[in-house]
Parts: sequence; structure tokens; C-alpha cells
Amino acid sequence: MKTVLLATAFLLVPVGMASAADVDSTSPVAATYNWSGAYVGAQAGYAWGDARVGQTFAPGSFEDYGWGYSPSGGFGGLYIGYAKQFDGGLVLGVEGDYSFANVKDTTAYQALGVDDPAFGGVLELKAVGSVRLRAGYAMDRWLPFLTGGLAVANYKHTTVNLPSGDAYADVDDTIAGYTLGAGLEYAVTDNWLVRGEYRFADFGRHTSVRHSTFDGAPINKDAIELTTHDIRVGIAYKF
Repeated sequence: MKTVLLATAFLLVPVGMASAADVDSTSPVAATYNWSGAYVGAQAGYAWGDARVGQTFAPGSFEDYGWGYSPSGGFGGLYIGYAKQFDGGLVLGVEGDYSFANVKDTTAYQALGVDDPAFGGVLELKAVGSVRLRAGYAMDRWLPFLTGGLAVANYKHTTVNLPSGDAYADVDDTIAGYTLGAGLEYAVTDNWLVRGEYRFADFGRHTSVRHSTFDGAPINKDAIELTTHDIRVGIAYKF
């Protein structure tokens, strides 16, 4: 009896292994994640940069008379976009974002490289945004990407009396330039995405009219040059 049972067991083992192989060969393989679709998200980050504000009426070059700034600070806002994944893993899309910012610096006025202890300024980026194209390569749920496009920033430059802190003229304007960046995104679930990103923006040189803080009357013109760097993280819902 033991011999019969043992022989039966040996006969059934190959059958069982063949059945298991059949199951494995017909079991569906988990589908690769698809990045196509619209999404909306929230982001926050830290920015720093270099800026030069010069009084265009002053004699000499732009660099000889004015304020040199190194603004820094945080920002946060929303972004929205659409992506399309193609065969082979290429992902192309368009995205826009807008953030409120508190990126600022205070410095003294310089004339021919010498600080004026009574004549200062405050530069603040109040909001930043962009409209960009994105290109990435899908690695299942990972998406490394490059991005670039139009950048905008709303800034305020205030001329102050440093000893008293009283403001007597300011500029409040929106300027445009370009931005380039790179990042990495990950699909935590089929709908929720997280990302980290670095961006550089160059706003070139723009001229705006300063106004009196007492009566709003135009005084003269200031020219601003601005470049920024930032790192940001975001979380989005893909529809």
C-alpha cells in the first residue's frame, strides 16, 4: 500500500508542476503605469537669486549707481497640466503654475561702489508663475523630466530712508523672462503623484516707473535685472 501511494505521489508531482506552469504562463502581468492625463497639484519651495536695481537718471553705467540684492525666501501655490505618453516611454506635456512668494532682501544704495548709509532699498518678489513645456521618459511609475518656457514675477522695489525706515518711493510691476528646469516625479497610486524639481529663471532687464509713496506721483524710472534659482516639491491628483 505504501508503495502504491509513493508511486502515485511521484506521478502527481509532474502534473502539479505542469499545472502551476500553465497558471504562471496565463497569469496577467501588471501593466506599466501610463502618465497620460490631466492633473492639478499644490507646491511649495525655496528660492534665491541675484538682482540689480539701477536708477536710470543717474550718470554713469547701470552698475555704478543703484542697489545690489540677493533675495531669498519661500513660496507656495498651485499647478495644473496635461501629459501624453507615447510608445517607447516618451512623455510630453504642458503645465502652468502660480505661487505667492515672500522672497526679499534689504540693502544700501551704492554710488560708484560706496554704500550710502542713509539711502537704502527693499526688493520683494510677491508672486511667481510660469507656462512651460515638459518632456520626460517614463520608467513605469518614475518620470524624470526636463521643462522650459515663460516665467513671470511680480516684484516690489521700495526706496527707504535707512535711519528711519520710512519709504518715499516704490515700484510695483510684473516682469517676464524664461525658465529652465529638471525634476523627478513618482506615481504613488494611479491618481496621486509626487515630485521634486529645480528651476532657473532669467528675467533680463526691465524698466519701470517709480512712484512717490506720499501722493502716487511718478518720480523717475528704475531698471531691474533679476535671475532666480529655486527648489520645489509638489503633490498632484491625476484624473
